[in-house]
Amino acid sequence: MRTLPQGWSAADRDRFYTTGQGSRLMPYTWFKALRRVDVDEPFGADRLQRYGYLRYDSPRSVEGLPMGFVVQGSRELGDLGMSCASCHTTAISYKKDNVQYDLLVDGAPANVDFQQFLVDLTAAVRLTFRDSTRFTVFAKTVLGADYSAAAEDTLRVSFGQWVTQFGDFMDRSLPRTPWGPGRLDAFGMIFNRVTGKDLGIVENYAVADAPVSYPFLWNAGRQDRTQWTGSVPNGHYIPALGRNGGEVLGVFGDLKPKLVTPILAELNRLFGWKIDITVDLSENSIDFEGLQALEELMGTLKPPPWPADVFGPLDATRVARGRDLFQANCASCHGENPSPQTAGTWHTPLLDVGTDPRTANNACREVKTGVFNGAGLLSKMKGDPMARLGPTARAADVLSDVALGVIIAGAIDAVKNGTVEQSGVWRGLTKDIRADAGTAGGQVASTRDPAAVEDKVKTLMTGIYKQPDTCPPAYEARVLHGVWATAPYLHNGSVPTLAELLTPPAQRKPTFAVGSREYDPKNVGYVTDKGAAANGTFVADPRTGNANTGHPFGTALPEDDRWSLIEYLKSI
Repeated sequence: MRTLPQGWSAADRDRFYTTGQGSRLMPYTWFKALRRVDVDEPFGADRLQRYGYLRYDSPRSVEGLPMGFVVQGSRELGDLGMSCASCHTTAISYKKDNVQYDLLVDGAPANVDFQQFLVDLTAAVRLTFRDSTRFTVFAKTVLGADYSAAAEDTLRVSFGQWVTQFGDFMDRSLPRTPWGPGRLDAFGMIFNRVTGKDLGIVENYAVADAPVSYPFLWNAGRQDRTQWTGSVPNGHYIPALGRNGGEVLGVFGDLKPKLVTPILAELNRLFGWKIDITVDLSENSIDFEGLQALEELMGTLKPPPWPADVFGPLDATRVARGRDLFQANCASCHGENPSPQTAGTWHTPLLDVGTDPRTANNACREVKTGVFNGAGLLSKMKGDPMARLGPTARAADVLSDVALGVIIAGAIDAVKNGTVEQSGVWRGLTKDIRADAGTAGGQVASTRDPAAVEDKVKTLMTGIYKQPDTCPPAYEARVLHGVWATAPYLHNGSVPTLAELLTPPAQRKPTFAVGSREYDPKNVGYVTDKGAAANGTFVADPRTGNANTGHPFGTALPEDDRWSLIEYLKSI
């Protein structure tokens, strides 16, 4: 498969594909022993290519796993997990003059069916636990030479506990209307994981029914805000670690919050007091060293250039005309406009342009706070030292406290354990302090005082996951470098091509096939009449977060101007 010139060496790509971040889906020995429900072969025999994941081999990768799937810990005793590349690398196919071209695009939205993977995995583990004959075969494979009837019984207990919690999470989270390839409700899954599973509060679960397209990663760090809702500030490594730490928890990272001051929490509950309570978040599986390495690597990734030798050269006259049209119609939102808040970044406007509101609305949902009732980390960041999380709060506010708390815990634990030099949190913190100070002076060393660490991290994290009080359905407008490789379009992937995006909303297709990798260079997107055979059909429906409405900009232009604008968008 051919790679595009995006500023990465082969070694850079290998690190991106194989670096873990702390995701712990299940013990790797279990995954290797698990068999499919409908086919007599191991669950991972095809490296999950049936779901759209990509095959990859290198000395750093684990044999039998697809790109972006890693083993945290030793290869024999570690846990299977997911990393950035599983969701943010794609393959594009195109046939020209009877020659098949396959292009690998790093940082692009993955064309994978994550929900079907989870559904099938749930079915396989449940059947394995329920069927005694099947489980014995599974146990003998897992235990190998250590197999005995007693060992099988012990394994059955631990496996059954895992199956119960995993299946319960999926039953409560996955929607009846599938996300489909290339889409998932990331925030819905993160909120359920943190506020439902990790806090142990069943009422906090909600169906993850607001799927979005996987965002493209190049230039993501150059916007002054990121995430589709614009809820995370950019410009420093520490908030990036908070953003990515939350993402890890959404893909099966472990978190076990512990109340440090239970007596004070009970007094708050009984008498309505607002004593600041402390939650210990040090017990988590987030790999900050891996996350920091990946974030630094992402800062060097360039947008993919239009492969003219494959798709054909661009029309210079149309590109020039399209550039003028872009400046007149699009640049105020999607241009390289300097940020008024964060030096060196581009401004990310948050706008309600009539697109599906469900993602934004769901990000504002209320949950019970559990052990975080009375916690004040986020509140202090907002400038009110007396404010605390109450018995209920927005799920995003609880996630903010978690993101902040795990980073503070990681920084302070590294000081206590003498592992500062190996700490990803400390590498990010040091880089941020040096950047702000304009020097590599003594301020870095002085921040090893725990109180100073906490204050600095709070300052850097101000505004993370903050939603506006009115919670309008507004989404970020990004700079569109490399947009040709990011189909389908709009935040929820509800429009298949750029040509369709420049069609009046009422005239857009209500359904189209998804899952195909075959590219349409004229309309700029994937071919939509061949994906059904692969993975299914998308249905535009505002009741399921799939509406293809809104963003009417450019749709009233004459047809020839629209094609010129598309030609320019291919070029940037």
